[in-house]
Amino acid sequence: MSDLAETSQVISVKRGDRFTGYRLRAGADVQIDGLIHAVKGRFPDRDIVDIINYYASYDANVDEALRCLASDVLTVNDAALTLGVSARTLQRYVGKKTGKSPIFWHRLARVRRAGRDIALANSLAEFALDYGFSDQAHMTREFRHWFSLSPCSFKKISLERGVFQPGYE
Repeated sequence: MSDLAETSQVISVKRGDRFTGYRLRAGADVQIDGLIHAVKGRFPDRDIVDIINYYASYDANVDEALRCLASDVLTVNDAALTLGVSARTLQRYVGKKTGKSPIFWHRLARVRRAGRDIALANSLAEFALDYGFSDQAHMTREFRHWFSLSPCSFKKISLERGVFQPGYE
């Protein structure tokens, strides 16, 4: 298991290397020791996804907070108001349960939404404003931070192939 990355990462691989990954919902609480023990062959007749689901649990309040942060709210304060809590309570709760601040989740959801839809953009400046970025330069910084690509490069790649699998958004 790896920690949640805060930026894109470049990994060196050799020809023939194979990777299998399983993405958990944001805020998952995993019994790491039990999971590692289980996947080392304790349940050879069970599917790996069933094993992961057995050792992962989710908090309905965290799910609700993360869904709100990923919605079209403009700020974390707006999300807190929607949830009926103070911004500080939201910060403490989400931070404790996920290890990341509400701002992290809000930024990630916004840039993933923008990345998913960027192929539709005619004007990147207008597109940036439509997705809650203060201007095109702000959007460019966010794309470089999260994807290590400019919005133009990301748009080209997204037109060539689907770039998103299900995830937090």
